Amino acid sequence: MRSTASSVASRVSATPDLLDWVRGLVSVAFVLLLPLLIIGTSLRGLVTDRDFMLRGFQDNRVATTTGLDQAQLRRVADAFVAYFQAAPGQIQLQVTAFGQSRPLFTEREVAHMEEVQGLIQLFLRMQLVAAAVVVIRLATAVAFDRSAVPLGRDMLWSTGVMVGLVVLVGFLSLLDFDALWTRFHQIAFRNDLWQLDPTRDYLIMLFPEPFWLAATVRMATSVGLQALLVLVLGLAFVISPRFLGGRMT
Repeated sequence: MRSTASSVASRVSATPDLLDWVRGLVSVAFVLLLPLLIIGTSLRGLVTDRDFMLRGFQDNRVATTTGLDQAQLRRVADAFVAYFQAAPGQIQLQVTAFGQSRPLFTEREVAHMEEVQGLIQLFLRMQLVAAAVVVIRLATAVAFDRSAVPLGRDMLWSTGVMVGLVVLVGFLSLLDFDALWTRFHQIAFRNDLWQLDPTRDYLIMLFPEPFWLAATVRMATSVGLQALLVLVLGLAFVISPRFLGGRMT
């Protein structure tokens, strides 16, 4: 009887330890993946924003450099928005540039865009995974935490990670955006397909470096604003532990 009682007590005492370990793992995953959720949300908003592309075309006088009229540029923007959300494949359009009909992209550009599509869709899939982790963390907070303080602290730690990323990217962009952009491509792609000629390759003529600088600023601003929201909520949870309700006291 004593051995049986001891075994039961051992299992009971081990259960809270396992639960604490799982909750700790979920907490760490939340801190690390919440920034990924925010980055993925900002990226999704960027690559599906037709108007942002069209403003970029206008600001960089793309109609002049490419010979494409506004109707064709709108068609190009629509094609890119659809492409980033479509199944893996190639992007190509037949256009009229400077009075001559031609394919918009060369084979090299088409191959590079396949890689870009894959990279963007990888980030968007990771966004969904991060969203699932965030939901699990919120559920465990409501179900098990005695106050909102642990969740608030996790949010503050995650905010620190996001602020660090924004500051780092912002600093490197201002210091030397060319070098940052080159390094990104060297890390993201294992070939030189991204090295295009701005005098003849339409992909880089449509999206020149100033466009990507504006896109980087937009991404950093979006991430920063969402990080601020997380910071405010985190502080609210720490200062007002009853904020979540539920089992929390």
